Amino acid sequence: MRRTSGLWERVAGFDGLVDAAHEAARGKRTTASVARFLERVEPEALALERELQSGSWRPGRCSTFQVHDPKTRTITAVPFRDQVVHHALMAQLAPVLERRMIADSYACRRGKGTHAALRRAHGFVRRFGYFLKLDVKSFFASIRHDVVMETLGRVTKDRRVLALCQTILAGPERRSGGVGLPIGALTSQWFANAVLDRLDHVIKEDLGVRGYVRYMDDMVLFADRRIELAAAKDVVESYLADTLRLRLKHRATILAPTTEGLPFLGWLLFRGTVRLRPANLRRSLWRLRLRRWEFEYDRRSEESYRQGVASVFAMFEHGNTRALRRRLMEGHDLEL
Repeated sequence: MRRTSGLWERVAGFDGLVDAAHEAARGKRTTASVARFLERVEPEALALERELQSGSWRPGRCSTFQVHDPKTRTITAVPFRDQVVHHALMAQLAPVLERRMIADSYACRRGKGTHAALRRAHGFVRRFGYFLKLDVKSFFASIRHDVVMETLGRVTKDRRVLALCQTILAGPERRSGGVGLPIGALTSQWFANAVLDRLDHVIKEDLGVRGYVRYMDDMVLFADRRIELAAAKDVVESYLADTLRLRLKHRATILAPTTEGLPFLGWLLFRGTVRLRPANLRRSLWRLRLRRWEFEYDRRSEESYRQGVASVFAMFEHGNTRALRRRLMEGHDLEL
């Protein structure tokens, strides 16, 4: 596929930056920094346009915090001004990346997501005899910037777009030759997805694997013979190490019959049913109880409480959880 060009003027143009500001502000317009930016959106967009066109724009300092869900992750909060630049960049670059991606890659893409990935994986569980589940060790923390830039260079030949990507990767410290992408940044999600898209094409086109689903670095290959998946694992492991400079998480690698159940995205997928994994159930019930406590002690509005409960119930609906949902709706408490 030919490399694209001519993206820069739309990335760094005034109209695109204004649109990016409104897109980045979705769901957080009441946040102080966002509200201040939007009050002066036109002069702010003009200032960003001047900095981008002159090449003087640099990322601002980020803040970090940790989440435990279930393992500890460090999340990076990008300054809103930088988020506007990220959205302006990805508004043009994401469609280019999207056109190259296989159908069964489900992270960060419109019309995809975890629920679609689960449905597709469940279809393969019912169709094939074996699965090979893989994920990448310390994925975001291990991605090399030179591999990201090589990947993006295969997609676009727009030198100013590539220079902006390099500036974002270098961060406020302006490090070169770095490793690791900050979890939480829009660009990190797309850059990481683009890197593993190269592996997707190896699996689908070179190996000819018929059943395959990937959600970020969670990958599942399906086949009717165990030996096919064992051979595929060797190829995947070599390609990750030699080309993408990444490693598999060996303790998370599973090669098993589909009749044993596939653990995927917090669920256990069997041919005849989809069950919520116990750890995922415990976290979901904890969230419900926390939100109820926050509502009862005026830490959360009624509307926010209803939305929070609805989001948990919407997740439950993607498995065989009718009895669980009935008990919760009736007000019964479940032991953690």
